[in-house]
Amino acid sequence: MKWCLLLNSAGYMAEFLGKLSYQIMEQGDECIILANSKIAIWDKKKYFHNDVKIFSKPDWCRENYRKDWDRFNSLSWKEFFPTFDRMTRFGFSKFDYDYSVELVSQLFQFVDFVFKKERPDLVIQEPPANVFNEIVYHLCKKNGIVYLGLTSSRFEGRIDIYDLRCSCSRYKKDFKKMYDKHVDVSEEDKKFAQNFIASFINHKQLPSYMKAEGNYFYKINLMKYYIKRARYVWKPRFRYLLSRRQWKQFDYESEAILKSTFYAPYNAVKRKVRIFLLKNIFDSFNSAKDYFLFPLHLQPEASTSVQATYFCDQLNTIKNIGFSLPFPYKLYVKEHPSAIGTRPKTFYKELKKIPNVFLVSPFESVKNLVKKSSGIITLTSTIGMEAALFGKPVYVLGDVFYSYHPLCKRIKNFKELHQVLQNDLINKVKVHNLEDINIWFILSYFRNTIPGDLISATSEKDTNDYALIYKEIKKYFLENN
Repeated sequence: MKWCLLLNSAGYMAEFLGKLSYQIMEQGDECIILANSKIAIWDKKKYFHNDVKIFSKPDWCRENYRKDWDRFNSLSWKEFFPTFDRMTRFGFSKFDYDYSVELVSQLFQFVDFVFKKERPDLVIQEPPANVFNEIVYHLCKKNGIVYLGLTSSRFEGRIDIYDLRCSCSRYKKDFKKMYDKHVDVSEEDKKFAQNFIASFINHKQLPSYMKAEGNYFYKINLMKYYIKRARYVWKPRFRYLLSRRQWKQFDYESEAILKSTFYAPYNAVKRKVRIFLLKNIFDSFNSAKDYFLFPLHLQPEASTSVQATYFCDQLNTIKNIGFSLPFPYKLYVKEHPSAIGTRPKTFYKELKKIPNVFLVSPFESVKNLVKKSSGIITLTSTIGMEAALFGKPVYVLGDVFYSYHPLCKRIKNFKELHQVLQNDLINKVKVHNLEDINIWFILSYFRNTIPGDLISATSEKDTNDYALIYKEIKKYFLENN
C-alpha cells in the first residue's frame, strides 16, 4: 500500500513521521511526502528515510501554478480560517482577498495534482489544524483516500487515531454497544477504568502533551533559551532568506516562520512583562454562590479555530454565555495555565465588565472548581471530560471527541444554551448508573487508541516501538476499508 505523510513546520510530528517512514519502507510499502514549505524540507528532511519521495509545494508551484484556477468544489472559507487565525495573531498581516485566494489555490492545485498522480491509500498527519491539512482532508474525502489524524491521547503513553476531523468514529459506536446491552466488563477492565478516572480527576496522571506544556515559561532565562535555540533553527531559515526572492510568492509558511523567528524574542519579553502586570487581575473564588465554570483556551489552537470556529472569539463567547445564565448565577472563567501572558490586560478588563463574570486564577484547583459548580460550559476543554466523569453536566459548544458521554450536551447556539440551562436546573440532570457509564466510556476510548507517544519522538530516550505503531495504524486502516 502507499502511505502519504504530510510535512510542515509543526514540531514533534516531523520527527515522529520520519521514524515511522523507516518502518513503512522496511515493510515493503511505498511512502511519499507532501511538504508545505522550503524551511520545513531543509529542517526536517533529515528525519525521513532516504528513499521516500518528496513533493515540494513551493517547487511545484513555481513550475505549474495557474492563476486562472477556479475549481474549488465545496471548499469554504471555514477551512482557511485556522491559518488566518494563527498567523494574524502572530503578526502576519498579509491576508487580503487576493493573497488569500492565491494561497488556497496554490495548495489546492498542488495537492490535487499529487493525489491524481500518486493515488495514495492513506494520509497521515495530525488532525486538520491549518489550511494545508484542511485542503488535504477535503481532497481525501473527494478522492476516497483515508485521512488519519494522530494526536496525543488523554491516556499517558497512547496515541489517538482520528478518522473524523475532530474525533474517532469508533468511540461512540463502541460505547453505544456497551451502553445498550449493559455489557458486563471483566474485573481487570473495571479496575483499570476506575483507577484511570480517579487519577485523571485528581490530576495525578497527566497526558504527555500537558506535561510538555507545563509552566516552563515562568522559569526560563530568555537570553540563554534563544541562544541555544538559534543553533538548531537558524540554518534552514538563513538558507531560505538567501533564496527568498524565488520562493516567497509560493511559500506562505516559510514567510510566516521567518517573521515569527525575528519577532519571537520580542514577543517573549512582552509576555514576561504582561505576566508581571497581571498579578492582581484574578478574583477570589467563592464557592458559596451558584455558578457555572468556563475554562479559557490557549490561542491560537486547533481546539478553537477548527473545533469551535464560530465560538473562538472567547471574549464575545463569554459575554453571550454570561447573559444566557439563569439569574442570579455567576460564571467563573478560569484562565489556562499555558496562556498566562499571551493576552493583553484589556482582554481581562473587558471580561470583568460583564456583571456576572469572575476571573479565576489558572492555578486554582480544577477539581474544586468542578466539584462545587452547577455545570461546565466549554468549547472543547479537557476539563469538560473531567467534569462528565465527575458527574457534572457539560455543555459543549465545539466539536470534541468526548461529547458522546451522556452527561455532555452539544449546544449549537446561545439561544439553545439559555433554554437548556433553564430546563436542566428545573429538572435536575441525573445519571443513575454513572459508574457503569464512566467505565464503558473509558473503555470505548482506550480500546481505540494505540501504544505510543508523539512527543517522545523528539527525545534522545525515545520509548516508541515504531514497528508496533506501523502495525497498529495499518491494522486500523485495513479494518475500516
